[in-house]
Amino acid sequence: MRLTNFPSWLLALLALPLFTAAVHTSNWAVLVSTSRFWFNYRHLANTLSLYRTVKRLGIPDNQIILMLPDDMACNPRNTFTGSVFNDKSRMLDLYDDKGALEDLGMGGIEVDYRGNEVTVENFIRLLTDRWPSSHPHSKRLMTGPQSNVLIYMTGHGGNEFLKFQDSEEISSFDLADAFEQMYEKKRYHEMLFMIDTCQANTMYSAFYSPGVLATGSSARDQSSYSHHADQDVGVAVIDRWTYFYLEFLETRMNSTSSDIRLGELFDYMTFDRVHSDAGVRYDLLEGREQAVRERRVLDFFGNVQGVEIETGTQETQNDWKKDLEALQELGARAESQQTAPKSKDKNATASTAANGMPNVSRVSLDMAQGGGSWLKKMAGAASLAVLGGAWMASNKLTKQYAVK
Repeated sequence: MRLTNFPSWLLALLALPLFTAAVHTSNWAVLVSTSRFWFNYRHLANTLSLYRTVKRLGIPDNQIILMLPDDMACNPRNTFTGSVFNDKSRMLDLYDDKGALEDLGMGGIEVDYRGNEVTVENFIRLLTDRWPSSHPHSKRLMTGPQSNVLIYMTGHGGNEFLKFQDSEEISSFDLADAFEQMYEKKRYHEMLFMIDTCQANTMYSAFYSPGVLATGSSARDQSSYSHHADQDVGVAVIDRWTYFYLEFLETRMNSTSSDIRLGELFDYMTFDRVHSDAGVRYDLLEGREQAVRERRVLDFFGNVQGVEIETGTQETQNDWKKDLEALQELGARAESQQTAPKSKDKNATASTAANGMPNVSRVSLDMAQGGGSWLKKMAGAASLAVLGGAWMASNKLTKQYAVK
């Protein structure tokens, strides 16, 4: 059967899966502590706490970029050498988790940028992927137009700026420009930007790129406060805003199939808990506040598998099965039409053989009558050939439209 004679409606049906694609197929996280020195212990604990949570909810280490400017676990002032805690109970060692994550083979941490590598330049290069060819892929943000990206930052800041290691700072306009470059290069589908610092909400005031959801710990002219200190460690061990985010995620998000919505998470950050006005900016996402609040928390904090694309994949598989069954029916009809005339000419074929001619027709007829499995194989091969031809034609049409 020639492809040009194939029904146009069936070609269009076969081409549909090639033009449809899931809009969200992976989740990535960029977690950044921008402070060094022992008295900023809580900023590293903030970052490691969120790192542990997103790993627990399913984002693998190869899709998490962790930036830590100081190694508090090995600081000479650390009474608990090799450990970092986010609570004075010290029941959870963030640096080397001995709990459920270790049982799953996920204990410990993988730091991508540490010490002097945590700079404004490297952070901007990470977002925009402006690296030399020699830069390791494991230290790149390998996202695309179907990736949701979570960016968390914590440190010391002020009105529209955040300090990096007390030596440089990044402004809200620097971030806005980097996000616009990401949007132009199709490096994300949607993005959640989170920041815990003084006057945090001013850091997303300059954003203008579509698809960005932003939230911060404090409004202009407000401080971001620590939650509590550990007297044995000697410093504060976690900030309030991050503490209550973690409390919500650890108590409400009990599995990778939780159906908790973003609106519930944002509403949990009340003034009584945070002691400042936590903010959220919805207007850059499609549907704005009402639609965004109905989005699942796992759209940004968890693994996308089993959350976004499982249903669509199953439907696509069922569509292809139906198409294949329809093609097999067409093949069976064509087979019956071809074999019917041969059965009528059985006597003529037999007499031809009696006259001394080679009995080729009788051999073919016997195979058609007694070799059902052989014909099924032929029909299956023909169906696969038709599918292959339809796929090639669809690709050719796609390229032609792309050129136009």
